Amino acid sequence: MLRNHPTVEELESFLRGASGAGATARNARVLRHLLADCSSCRSHLQAMGWSGRRLENLFRFPVDRQEDRVREATASPYDRTFAAVEQALDAFFAKGRAPEATAEELLAELAPLPVEEQEQRVRSASRFAHPDLVNKLSEMSHAVRYENATRMLHLSHLAVLSAEACTVAQAGSAARLCDLRALGWRQYANALRVSGRLPEAEEAFEKAQGFCSAGTGDPLLRAAILERLVSLRYFQRRFQEAISLADEAGRLYDELGESGSVASTRVQKAIAQIYAGEIEAAVPTLNRAIPLIDHEGDPHLLLSACHNLMRCYVDLGRPEQALSLYFELRGLYRDFQDPLISLRAGWQEGQMLRDLGHLRAAEAALSGARQGFQERGLLYEVAMVSLDLSEVFLRLGETARLQDAAGEMVPIFKALGVDREALAALLQLQQAHQQSQQGLELIRFLSARLEQLPLRHMP
Repeated sequence: MLRNHPTVEELESFLRGASGAGATARNARVLRHLLADCSSCRSHLQAMGWSGRRLENLFRFPVDRQEDRVREATASPYDRTFAAVEQALDAFFAKGRAPEATAEELLAELAPLPVEEQEQRVRSASRFAHPDLVNKLSEMSHAVRYENATRMLHLSHLAVLSAEACTVAQAGSAARLCDLRALGWRQYANALRVSGRLPEAEEAFEKAQGFCSAGTGDPLLRAAILERLVSLRYFQRRFQEAISLADEAGRLYDELGESGSVASTRVQKAIAQIYAGEIEAAVPTLNRAIPLIDHEGDPHLLLSACHNLMRCYVDLGRPEQALSLYFELRGLYRDFQDPLISLRAGWQEGQMLRDLGHLRAAEAALSGARQGFQERGLLYEVAMVSLDLSEVFLRLGETARLQDAAGEMVPIFKALGVDREALAALLQLQQAHQQSQQGLELIRFLSARLEQLPLRHMP
């Protein structure tokens, strides 16, 4: 059992300010104690928002074999290591200059101004250059990711402008300034990705990673950047990279005890696996993620995980399991009261009913989903649902309705930019006989062609 526990005051001094008389000796003792996983001190750290694992990740140093030999000869094995730890702590916990106004006051000043003037004010007025405002703008941008992509992008751009205008004095240290800029660029990069501006998002992520590398080394910041980068990679159809990045971010989160974020990276990994055609691998990934999700705290993540799990069951020919899960989640779908979520739920319900042989019920669900997507101008979704509906007409033997559906898809496919081979297959579908194998093969071919188009953008 560990003894000589650091006092709460010593822990606070260790976390908040590493410099001062006797600091190196104190830091050496405290850090050894923390990394030994003392349960008593861990409870104090958790109350402060820290954990031993986060500290261990924050203060990892490369092995220097020559230095090890010097330490052995001088009989002071920890001096240099903890001098480096002290330097890192000083940079990480350095206090910046107090702001001239609170973030809320600054936001209230910006609110009545036009968008362009807000950007000019943040860019030019020094009082808007402060870490508190960068953090607040980043949080606000992330909060509207499902509702308003334009506002998400604007708020994240303001965060970047504020971070770029900040000084070392305001941030507290050069390393913390780099962390701050990494945060702002990370959020801006993700907003660009949500808005479909993928080349710009790639450049912004490179800036975020560069600043992160020059910063304090906080593993939580690095994991958050990697997590956002996963989504960009599968929109770029770089699925294996997305899977690897999700694994790396998940490992960091797991070491930090961030179970909710571990769940998020697993859901992202599963989505990348689905797009890569690794459906069977995605199922256990999602089943490992769902128990870690805070059902009340993050219902969007829960719905995403379960929605994709149902998709896997449908693609694997297991509609009974998909439908059973769907009925369990109907209340959650209703709670969101989001028209797009409802349309996607109806689309998935129609697929499941079709695969179970309930063709008339499937027709009703798919027709409603197609109409809703048409009203919102979502051509990709209209095309995909139309193909599912065509399969229902083919199985029902309703050749005339199949021909009508195929004819209606021609201008949609052209607008989506599909190749001539796909358009030729669509014309062949109009000639398919009822319940023919050729018709089913044409529908599968057309679905695969659509799936090769650039991915739709999502939060």
